[in-house]
Amino acid sequence: MNPSKVVVSLLLTMSLLPLLTGCEGMLPTGSNPPGAVVPNPQPGAPIPGGLQIAFARATPLISANVTNFKEGRVNIHFNGAATTQGTVAVEAQRPGWNIYTSAGSATFVPGQTDVQVPITVLCYQAAQVPLKVSIRGSSAVYQTTTYYDGTDYFNRR
Repeated sequence: MNPSKVVVSLLLTMSLLPLLTGCEGMLPTGSNPPGAVVPNPQPGAPIPGGLQIAFARATPLISANVTNFKEGRVNIHFNGAATTQGTVAVEAQRPGWNIYTSAGSATFVPGQTDVQVPITVLCYQAAQVPLKVSIRGSSAVYQTTTYYDGTDYFNRR
């Protein structure tokens, strides 16, 4: 091979090497189309685009005592394993109100891929309750709902 072609070939290989090594932590998945990759959720592995909420599901609200405060939980799953400690906040829109107020929060630690947030919402009657779930310090908000069916915990037994 011509010596000038060898030098050009080496230079081209060296310039592409950083691009190829950035793909190490990515794994193909069976549920995605061929060629699609998702973050490797190993503890401490950086997540491309940062930690985000993949999905959140709320349990129905129940009345745990004689007040009008109803309790529930929101199960939150991330797009990978957390690399730093953080907090997830949940806000609820009380029935009949146009604003969201704090309903609960929970802290997560490095390595966690999900977290459960206990919430409390003031409800007087059966209603759908919109929720906003976010990681503190992030501008992304995940929206979901919960509901209160109007029955008290003591009447469910």
